[in-house]
This record gives sequence, C-alpha cells and structure tokens, in this order.
Amino acid sequence: MPLFDRDRREKTLARVYHQSYDRLCAVAAAVLGGDRHLAQDAVQEAWLRLNAPGVRERMDISDPDRLRGLLLVTVRNAARNLRRGSREQTLPEEGWAVLPDPAPGPAEQTEQAAAVAALRRGLRALPAADHDVLLLLQYACGCSAAQIAAVLGISEGAVRQRAHRARNRLRKLLEEEGYHERP
Repeated sequence: MPLFDRDRREKTLARVYHQSYDRLCAVAAAVLGGDRHLAQDAVQEAWLRLNAPGVRERMDISDPDRLRGLLLVTVRNAARNLRRGSREQTLPEEGWAVLPDPAPGPAEQTEQAAAVAALRRGLRALPAADHDVLLLLQYACGCSAAQIAAVLGISEGAVRQRAHRARNRLRKLLEEEGYHERP
C-alpha cells in the first residue's frame, strides 16, 4: 500500500475516532453498567483492534458513517468482553489473603514423601513378574492387557490376573505400613 494511502487511512480513522469518542464511551458505559473507566478501556481496546496489522488496511474508509458504525460495534464488543472478564474476578484483592494456599504445607509434604517411600518399598517387595506387569508395563508405559500379553508371551487373562494379584499384594503391604485406601 502506498504511503499516501496509508497516511490518509490513518488520518481518516483517527478523525472519526476522535469525533465519536464521547459517543463511543457512552455506548461502552451502557454495556458496562455506567463504569466510565472501564468504558474508556473498552474504547481504547477497540482502537487497538482496529489498528492491528492487516485490519486497518482492509477497512473501507470511504463512508464515514459506516466507519462510525464499525467503531460502535467494535467498542460494544470490547465492552462485552471486558464485562465478561470482570465476572471472572469475583474476589477483591484483599480477599485473596483469606483463601487457603493450594500448595501442600510442610506436614503434607512430609506425609506425601512417606507415602511415596512406602509405595516404593511395596513395589520392590512384589515378585518380579508382578512388578513388571503392574509397574513397568501397565502404569509406566500405559500398555493394555493385550499389549502386555504380547510382550510377555502369556494370555490376556493371565496378565489381568497378575495385575489384580499385584495390586492386592501392594494394597496389603501398604495397609501393613499404616496406609489405607481413601474412600
């Protein structure tokens, strides 16, 4: 696009934008429940969208009324997006302090580490065949019973039986160490 056309396009868009600014703010404020600051943010967001690379070049600037209509629709949509986004932030800044920290505390970390250690001990205590089926192939590799059967050269029923037996042995070992199934 020649520089002259680009300058003329920018000047025309800027002129219509500045002439319509108060009206654009009023439309955005109506969508946003009268909040003038958010309305100004919506108008600025619309301005940025219309000046994005490739957008301004495709706009028809020959009719100022159509350009105003495009500005109004863009501002209205930007205001709706801001309103939608403001609903997601339901807790004021000072309210975040009352929420519990989602990260585990030191006591929980210690308990988790102990549970992992007990699980490792239990897995090591399993017979090698059960360990291979349960840990390596089924859980670590995500293999199906048919795939495990093909790898080990046994039937699918035998794989399921070994996996069931291994889980029961592991559950029993963990219960002996004081870890019980969660409900």
